Amino acid sequence: MTLILIPGHLCDSRLYAPQTQQRDDIIIADVTQDDDLGAMANRLLATAPEQFDLGGLSMGGMIAMEVLARAPHRVRRACLMATDPTAARQVEQDWRAGMQANVRADGLAAFSTPFTAMFFAHDTDVAARLAAPVAEMVAAMDEDLYHRQSNALNTRRDMLERLADCAVPVQIIVGSEDRICPPKLHQKLAAALPNATLTQVDGCGHLVSLERPDVVNEILHSPG
Repeated sequence: MTLILIPGHLCDSRLYAPQTQQRDDIIIADVTQDDDLGAMANRLLATAPEQFDLGGLSMGGMIAMEVLARAPHRVRRACLMATDPTAARQVEQDWRAGMQANVRADGLAAFSTPFTAMFFAHDTDVAARLAAPVAEMVAAMDEDLYHRQSNALNTRRDMLERLADCAVPVQIIVGSEDRICPPKLHQKLAAALPNATLTQVDGCGHLVSLERPDVVNEILHSPG
């Protein structure tokens, strides 16, 4: 069964390098062209096989939820990682609008440098291992993409009620030290979905696919 993985904000296939090394039937979804998460989900569905497995981290998980809401009959099973099922609150919208203004004035690093530092604030060893390749990945993105994705995040929909009747088996993964999409969001999501299993990875931050690929690979590549 084909597995479609959806990148997060300012990420590409490198976010899933440890996963793609394990199998050759993975498709990385295109999240570069639209400024709305629903449109990203529609773009994925337009080119996806009739049935597939699905995974997404952070913004990728939000797009995966939009896919589940639109076409649950096409998804055999899903994995939602380090994500947020709620609509953007006003404080988040205001913060993101301020960051967009900073990027227009000073370039993408005005956002990416402080934001990516949050990925690794919990563990200096993880920072030493992952900060440089993650920074290289983010630096490869452009400002127009940043603004499109920022607009998509600011206008996202609350998915908790929309997925209340979704019977697709869903694995939910969150790091206990995730400072961007904390565990409490995933507890709400697991409670809302009728067929969900929640795994909290102790000591792990936001980029669980890179930081703890052993856990993610076991869940994504299990035959169930």
